[in-house]
Amino acid sequence: MSKYKVTVVIVNYNKEPYISQCIESVINQSLQPIEIIIVDDGSTDNSGIISSRYAAAHPHIRYLTQENNGVSSARNKGLSYAQGEYVAFLDADDYVSADAYERLYKAAVQSDADTAVGNFECFNEYRTWHLAYMKKVFAKGLPAVRHISTHKELHLTPSASNKLFKKDLLIQHSISFDEDLHVGEDLLFTQKSLYCSRKTVVENSDVLYYRVNDNEMTLSKNSTLSFFKQLVMVQQKVKSLYGTLNERSLLHEIEKRQAEFFFNSLFTKGPKLPKNHLNELLDISSSFLDTLVHREVTSSLDSKSQLLTQMIVQRDYEEFMNLMFSFCKDESINEVFLEEGLFYSSLAKTFPRYKQYLEVKHVEVEQRIEVIELKDGQLTLGGYAFIKGLSAQGMQKDLLFKYRGKEKAVSLQQDLRTDVSYIFSHNQIDYQDAGFKTISLNVLDFLKQGEWQVYIRLTVNDVTVEEPIKVMLAQLRNRTKAHVVNNIQIKTAFNTRSQMTISLKKVSMLEKLKSFAVQVKRDVRYDASFLKAKDYHTFLAILLYRMFRLFYVKKQIWLIGERKDTAQDNSYHLYHYIRKHHPNVNIYYVIDKQSPDYQFIKHLGNIIHFNSLKHTFYLLISHKTINSYVETSNMHTESYKKIMKYYPEWQQNEKIFIQHGVIGVSRVNHVLHKNRMNYSQFVVSSPFEKKHVMKEFGYSENEVIETGLARWDALEDTSTGKEILIMPTWRSWIKTEQQLFTSDYWKRYLSLLENEEFHRFLEQKNLTVTFFPHYQMQKLIGEFPAFHPRITVVKQGEETVQNLLRSHSMLLTDYSTVSFDFAYMNKPVLFYQFDYDDFYSKHYNEGPINHKKDLFGERVETEKEVIQLLKQFPHFSIHKANKIQNYVVKEHSHSNLLFNQLSGGNYE
Repeated sequence: MSKYKVTVVIVNYNKEPYISQCIESVINQSLQPIEIIIVDDGSTDNSGIISSRYAAAHPHIRYLTQENNGVSSARNKGLSYAQGEYVAFLDADDYVSADAYERLYKAAVQSDADTAVGNFECFNEYRTWHLAYMKKVFAKGLPAVRHISTHKELHLTPSASNKLFKKDLLIQHSISFDEDLHVGEDLLFTQKSLYCSRKTVVENSDVLYYRVNDNEMTLSKNSTLSFFKQLVMVQQKVKSLYGTLNERSLLHEIEKRQAEFFFNSLFTKGPKLPKNHLNELLDISSSFLDTLVHREVTSSLDSKSQLLTQMIVQRDYEEFMNLMFSFCKDESINEVFLEEGLFYSSLAKTFPRYKQYLEVKHVEVEQRIEVIELKDGQLTLGGYAFIKGLSAQGMQKDLLFKYRGKEKAVSLQQDLRTDVSYIFSHNQIDYQDAGFKTISLNVLDFLKQGEWQVYIRLTVNDVTVEEPIKVMLAQLRNRTKAHVVNNIQIKTAFNTRSQMTISLKKVSMLEKLKSFAVQVKRDVRYDASFLKAKDYHTFLAILLYRMFRLFYVKKQIWLIGERKDTAQDNSYHLYHYIRKHHPNVNIYYVIDKQSPDYQFIKHLGNIIHFNSLKHTFYLLISHKTINSYVETSNMHTESYKKIMKYYPEWQQNEKIFIQHGVIGVSRVNHVLHKNRMNYSQFVVSSPFEKKHVMKEFGYSENEVIETGLARWDALEDTSTGKEILIMPTWRSWIKTEQQLFTSDYWKRYLSLLENEEFHRFLEQKNLTVTFFPHYQMQKLIGEFPAFHPRITVVKQGEETVQNLLRSHSMLLTDYSTVSFDFAYMNKPVLFYQFDYDDFYSKHYNEGPINHKKDLFGERVETEKEVIQLLKQFPHFSIHKANKIQNYVVKEHSHSNLLFNQLSGGNYE
């Protein structure tokens, strides 16, 4: 009998910032007793000291050390001391959920399984996500207990950290980590463990939180020949393992996965290698192909990988090198073209000798259904679809219904989607004709009874491609709930790949009642699931809505907010105006009670605390919701999102977007398009902006309100003529502190603020500078340098943006839309744009306003030019100031104008 149910081996190498979180997550497991073995692999930071302190304080924690020898060696050392019935492995920068090992252990014991597999969630500072391929491991319909020899999807989870391994299994079959491997060491270990395991149980829950650390420099992240040599070695050892087991037929899935990874690595890392290493890289690649038992797996790879395969087989060094460098430079390398009815990769034009290998036999269709509803027999549907890599110009789109050899087609009208070109090809391929206008179809008139499969058909140059319609989001699928019209039941169904069918069936009164009863039962089960999960917030919100909806809807409640912790922008100014001039309007401001801004707004009354039960309930019964940022991510509670996912038909409020800047410098239709956000009204600043939003965002003329921004009412110049504000925007490609400090972005602003000529100019002119770094920069930097006595760094919360704009005489920015506010007060703006091309390819899609020619201030690209123009302050940009009139509407009260538009004059 083992002393512990589970032993967790934690391997640490210089993980000081994260190791406490990792150890605490295991200490606080719901499963007890657990043994923790921390193996320090020669750390040089304080993580070893932290680990040893935990070991001293907890008798079930053992702390071991060794010289730096790699994760495999460290895991083996921990494994040799393990006393648990099962063993788990964990890296010191990851952590586990509170019941992770209880879930896995119970599943393993109940099924008498030697191994257990759970899911995991990846995360970094900005987001969390699941890996797409893991969906196949947890697909519906698969048994909980499996074996890797009969369930090929288990080959898709090579990580050792989301699993439990029975200690006796590892001893019996002499399974340990191969210490010669420094890349892919998990794959060999898990393959042997899962094969030798009598049973593997799969537990569909997140047990591991895997940190994606862009700062970390490991062999797998570096571009070196050693990395590729390690991949070859891994494959040779896996091949040898299955040869010993006499199961080489099982290698097919592993080789397919590894081949795809190897070729993807060639394209991402190969171009970064020195030119004189490419000959050896070709030899290594040839060795990798030689390890494959099932060479045919390469035929399932994409065209560029098949091209590379042929170059490797033919030892064509010159073209191999050309491909590496062309891939590094050419962003449109995935483009395809049509010739004599066949699709070819655009690489065929560059490498004509290999054209026969570059036919694309199965083109990919990219489609997204963004709008769908089935109500009273009417099917409403909208979105976009295109053939990947092929210009969508002139592409005909049809909606197709198929049933028992019969077809019914509806032509779809083209809709301009410049955002699709940006999202999918960085504007390298023209997809702007990919969109199709939302259609509404009476299915009772159009279709006969039967189960119809729904397709999208794309036609270009007499070549057609068809693909089943897919509705990926559950919230959209739930807008098509079954209902009965004229004794015909209309019902949709979606398979495991989200493909849609729509069925029509005549039903009797009894069948109609049964259908209604089934839906009620489903709803009750859904509501009760929150009670069972002890999510009382969501359960009570649903209960309150069902009981009091009719009463509260009559109150015409407006909810307004910005980010959950701010009250500074257009929403605040509109709210302040309404509370002062129209107190009879039931408007409520949503804000986090812990926010510093809460103190400045609470005296106005009608405050709702963010994420409170009242907040969720009022979202459900509100007449209007108003936000100056994206509403879904800044104003919705988690409970409200859960409710909307299942009951999307409950969303009846008008959604108003009043913006926080002027659109035009950047195209942001990829996040604000009508199909994505479905705003009832979209507030703009000028006729120019209205035209742009109508053309590219999918809104009709009566949905776009031209009132200007509410915060402009408070734009009163209080400067003395001696203050310069430096306020840059962010760069989305910067994710970490190290990336910031090595970026041209940081170096440019640092150099300017430390420039001695700049300092002398400030002293001579008796000027002051306020540097207000973007809040993302502030998150990465703890303390800013002391640049000069006349330069002050102001951080978020110390001053409002509004006050900064009012109290400064000149603005230096790069691309920030606060420049419009500043110019609104007829004050000079200087645009310092040293990375124009990068910004408008990596960060934003360039807007209709030409930032180089059409703005209301001087534009420069070098620090020398900045200082030269500053010396002309305040006269350098006066001659361009009148251009602001093209982009803003000036009114006595923008808030009054906006309120009258929103209220329709009902509150005079």
